[in-house]
Amino acid sequence: MTKNIRLAELHLLNFKGVKSFTLETGGESAKVYGGNATGKTTLFDAFMWLLFDKDSQNKKDFEIKTLSKDNKAVSGVDHEVSAVLLIDGKSVELKKVYSEKWTKKRGSAKQVFSGHTT
Repeated sequence: MTKNIRLAELHLLNFKGVKSFTLETGGESAKVYGGNATGKTTLFDAFMWLLFDKDSQNKKDFEIKTLSKDNKAVSGVDHEVSAVLLIDGKSVELKKVYSEKWTKKRGSAKQVFSGHTT
């Protein structure tokens, strides 16, 4: 049985330099236009990461984090992508959050970065 799936909304929060952005299509067809380096590929990367854990180049290992002016990943910020899909007219929300994991070893007063969690 074939399903009718349409994108109603796509939300980005701290994803690849985009502080906050919402694309609302209402389930209708939409085209995204803009000059170079305005975020078109970032929107596609966000949607692909949400669904398949890869970017638009089919790479699993790509930089999700927001970068500072000196090209270093900004620490201490969660990175989120969520979408509302209309599946046969029924609304379904998907959400993925990429967070830093900090742990404190026994006897230590200081937390240390120990990786990421999704």
